[in-house]
Amino acid sequence: MRKWVLSAVFLVSITAPAMAGFQQWSVSTEDDPFSGGKRVTVDFMSSLRSGVIVICDTAEKGLMFRAIPGFAFDTRLQGLTPEIEFAIDGVKLLGQTGETGAVGDNLAAAQVMLTKENAESLVASFATAKKQIAIKDGISDRPHLLTARGSTKASASLLACMKTQK
Repeated sequence: MRKWVLSAVFLVSITAPAMAGFQQWSVSTEDDPFSGGKRVTVDFMSSLRSGVIVICDTAEKGLMFRAIPGFAFDTRLQGLTPEIEFAIDGVKLLGQTGETGAVGDNLAAAQVMLTKENAESLVASFATAKKQIAIKDGISDRPHLLTARGSTKASASLLACMKTQK
């Protein structure tokens, strides 16, 4: 019995670090040699196949939100212009028309390049989120209901990036 308990503890200790990036907002920053700007990537991974990615590049204007619901891209999604909507702590903030495509291993994605005004409004609300950030991607049957854990740090990075955009 003791061997089973030790094995279970060992397995949990090995897999816990791998799960550390899930169910919370995380930020990475890097220089982009193609745009000449600094690229800030904020992501929330719900699983190995699903999540939300936000990209800010100082060489561009606005923010790109990409929602990945986790199912395979189907040609019926080609050319679809989904209405992508955002809500923070139960309050619907805005919606904007986006586009569909595929990412990674042919996973369906809906993305939108938010206007500067919409991006500023959304990130300001994102910074004060207490409980939930919800994104309706317009291509799946349910919204992405994400915890606000890590959103304060993530929004600070996005705001800093947007302030230096050209």
